[in-house]
Amino acid sequence: MIFDVQKKTTTTVFTVEGEWHAPNWTADGKYFVCDMGGSIYRIPVSGANMGKPEKIYGDPTKAILTNDHALSWDGKQIAVTGITLPLPKNMRSAADIHNPVMVMNMDGSTAHEVHLGWLHGWSPDGKYLVYTGIVDNNADVYRIDSDGSDELRMTTNKAEDDGPEYSADGKWVYFCSKRSGKWDAWRMPTDGAGPDDKLAEKITNGTDTQDWFPHISRDGKWLYTISYPMDHPDHSYIGDGMKIKLLRLKNGVGEKGAELTTVRTFHGGQGAGNTSGWSADSKRFVWTEYEKIPEQAK
Repeated sequence: MIFDVQKKTTTTVFTVEGEWHAPNWTADGKYFVCDMGGSIYRIPVSGANMGKPEKIYGDPTKAILTNDHALSWDGKQIAVTGITLPLPKNMRSAADIHNPVMVMNMDGSTAHEVHLGWLHGWSPDGKYLVYTGIVDNNADVYRIDSDGSDELRMTTNKAEDDGPEYSADGKWVYFCSKRSGKWDAWRMPTDGAGPDDKLAEKITNGTDTQDWFPHISRDGKWLYTISYPMDHPDHSYIGDGMKIKLLRLKNGVGEKGAELTTVRTFHGGQGAGNTSGWSADSKRFVWTEYEKIPEQAK
């Protein structure tokens, strides 16, 4: 699905049998990069439904690729989190999963593991990757060099944090957090939230949904979220009542008095767009929706 911010229209561009997740728009505007069945694929933006997805990379002997994938801003590389099988028999939480962050060229070549974590974004200069790490059953935001070195813990609050992404000016990392009692969009400087996370700044204040995965446009004027019903704060939920919400920004935060507004209500979950689907020109963004399988007649 594509939403045009200026025209305020929603268009279906591609339908596929299976679970198709988290489309990332390529820098040249020609393709969407998605995951399906543990592999990474691409489809053309123009005439998408006329062809089949083109497989970029997938090797289950190394890892099952997830919907935590993002493209470098220069359009040359993909970073993605995989899951190494088998899963632990007595798994207590996501922290027990071996989740390698892999980096590869756009054609799938040179795929290699650089770290562990739930990958969400690149810095505009390609130097850093930001991801969610789970230590002592607490999810926080981390940064590493793109080769996996120099890990930096960016948040320390006891509440859960997730979904970090850079702004185009390289000055901020936007993320979602439960530290206010529900999930909202926040931001912090790119060197971290500082002692006691005092530099973290709340961006959204909605009261009717749990607002996850803030995605900021390259021109810094818009932010959209994948939002859950209030009674489903855990992003494992898949069902009705999911929303795409949009916020007009000024200087990186909501305009005076502005708040998230719903542009779409749909059936889905976090795979709809847990990583950014913005086009490079900031005019449109893309996500996926699920269709219910009709119950068989008895």
